[in-house]
Amino acid sequence: MKKVAVFGNAGGGKSTLSKRLSEITGLPVYILDKIQYQSGGAEVNYEEYKHIHEKILAADRWIIDGFGCMETVWLRLNEADSLVFVDS
Repeated sequence: MKKVAVFGNAGGGKSTLSKRLSEITGLPVYILDKIQYQSGGAEVNYEEYKHIHEKILAADRWIIDGFGCMETVWLRLNEADSLVFVDS
């Protein structure tokens, strides 16, 4: 397990699970809401978001928490070696 995509329903505990998985595995965790939105809730420029997402996907190890957008979710799910769907 080197590349983990955690996704599912809002408020289902994805971030809590992702952080715990990171503690156990030592994998870096990336929370998409923090990448896609600035503090205060303003959306980051779409091209900037895609660029950051691509850099994360190119890394050897990661946990990515969240859905993001339709264009990037498929790239992420294809690149991940482990998928965790949180259904609550």
